[in-house]
Amino acid sequence: MSDFIYSKNKMPKGKLTKDLQSIYQLDHPDIQEYHGRWGSLGVSKNLYNGFQIFEDDTHICAVAGGPVLCFRDNLFLTKGPDDAGTKAVLQRWLEKKINWDEDLNGPFAILIINKRTAVITCVTDLMSFIPVFAYQHSKELMISTHVDVLGIVSNQQNATDVVAKVDFILHGIITYPYTAYQKIYQLQPATVHFTRNDSGHLSSKSYWTPVETLTYTSIKGAASDLRVSMEDYVSRITEGMPVVGQFISGGEDSRAISGLLSKDLKRDAFIFLNSINREGRRAEKAAKAYGANFKLSTRSNSYYMDILPSSADLVGTGAEYVHAHTLKLYKGCRLNDYSAVFGGLYSDDILKGDCIVKILEKSRLPFIPQVKSRYHSRGNKITISLFKKEVLEELTRRRTVHLNLIKNFREYSADEWFELWPSSMNFSLATVHANRRLFRSYEPFMSNGVVKVSAAVPQRWRLNRRLFLETTKPYLKRTKWLFHSDGRLPYFPWYINSFIQLGVWSIQQANTRLGLVKGFQGPWGEWKVIMESREFQEYVDRFANGIKLMADTMVEKNVHTIFKSKELTISQRVNFLQILYINQKESKAGKGTVQRESGSSSIDRFSLNNNKSI
Repeated sequence: MSDFIYSKNKMPKGKLTKDLQSIYQLDHPDIQEYHGRWGSLGVSKNLYNGFQIFEDDTHICAVAGGPVLCFRDNLFLTKGPDDAGTKAVLQRWLEKKINWDEDLNGPFAILIINKRTAVITCVTDLMSFIPVFAYQHSKELMISTHVDVLGIVSNQQNATDVVAKVDFILHGIITYPYTAYQKIYQLQPATVHFTRNDSGHLSSKSYWTPVETLTYTSIKGAASDLRVSMEDYVSRITEGMPVVGQFISGGEDSRAISGLLSKDLKRDAFIFLNSINREGRRAEKAAKAYGANFKLSTRSNSYYMDILPSSADLVGTGAEYVHAHTLKLYKGCRLNDYSAVFGGLYSDDILKGDCIVKILEKSRLPFIPQVKSRYHSRGNKITISLFKKEVLEELTRRRTVHLNLIKNFREYSADEWFELWPSSMNFSLATVHANRRLFRSYEPFMSNGVVKVSAAVPQRWRLNRRLFLETTKPYLKRTKWLFHSDGRLPYFPWYINSFIQLGVWSIQQANTRLGLVKGFQGPWGEWKVIMESREFQEYVDRFANGIKLMADTMVEKNVHTIFKSKELTISQRVNFLQILYINQKESKAGKGTVQRESGSSSIDRFSLNNNKSI
């Protein structure tokens, strides 16, 4: 299913349905509820065929997402019983044969309930691409794949974590294992979580950790294994499928996916733009080169304002709403009619070292070679005058604790994996949170083999696209002479592209400044223009009262002054607007952060009482 919510205590019938549907402003999914002496379970319909909930006399098994099964075929994705995949997972688990990191590939979350013993088992995927959240208090236990649904069911909306919200404003994520709620935390990735008895306490057993053990001595060997992994992942999905959807762009990741998909498979390639531009023209040429049907879907200039409320609700507090690129477009493109829609997400992060801080990273000269900075740390003290000192100190402490956790198994590359493990630490993953709830989305760069190889190679291989290019060069060959929208030729290595891109980029910049090229040429929203729009200002005014729920964290309390501040980047201002919307929603419901107690602030009490650990 798309989402589940489990409660050890029995809930009133209909409540879980209402709360699960609350994250959808339109097109509410069907919800199934189950109740017994073991508690209550609510699940929304799974879009991936074969993974509907399965129940027999003893067990209930729910699967969130559409994992690829590696111990049998996956023909049920297009035909056959709608619970065939779920039933196969449960049976293999009951036979004690299952290896979670080998038998299930890609994003998933599994919940198994033993109805006779009331013991539950919850399994998270390799990187928590589908994060799972828990609330535990006394003998009360609740688990869900959507943090805000869990916040509602556990009645924690009046105990939000204001430090976590500041974290989200500044970084676009909430530092693991914290959430937007003081008593709700995220479960660990690649772990089997289970109850032993009626205590309601979760125990955990990790089945994989991205330990920094460099098992590859040759970049060619690593690239070969990456290709084998991605090809196996894709072939298992597409077996028996007559047609699939994919996303196309003017870049290289979608070209790699285009080359990875079989040329004998009918493919419809989609791009979303305000209007046809350089990005669109390159994408159309790429689609033609790979024999895919190019499909342009246009959106309004105010699209990223129009989707704010519905997207923020869908992806959940702690995920950036702006990554729900398909939200109001997927139905018009009929993406939910395809058995599989492929994307190229996570390539930048897992293969190209996007999470490695580089020297001159903030430079506007994209042709400069990448060199790792040795002076930056994710645990550096955070300084920004808009927020109170004690808030930033607590936030710095949390980030330092997470960084030290990563150092336990990745000493050299801890700063990079700080944003990779778990995946909720990476702001781009909000795309997955939206897409998997709207259509049958697959991301080959998130397959288990890609994650494992990336964890086992020297960090320097990921810089300057070296590992990516060695892996995808056979897939890029058909567009060898087609420029990337940023002025590169993706088929060639960085030392050739540095000179090529210098020339092309310089011409592009000159043409723009001379007015020879007009209009936005990129794929996403033109945020400088959006933030000056009437729609943006209307949202600022509409949600301004949301700042009241964060008054304890702010030095500056005038919303319009904050938005004009040069201290916040464009992304941070957009995140701030999202938090204002969330706060306004809580305020209208008559709820907010915990009230101050005599002699202490909510910040002080949070720091003392909620030092979560895993």
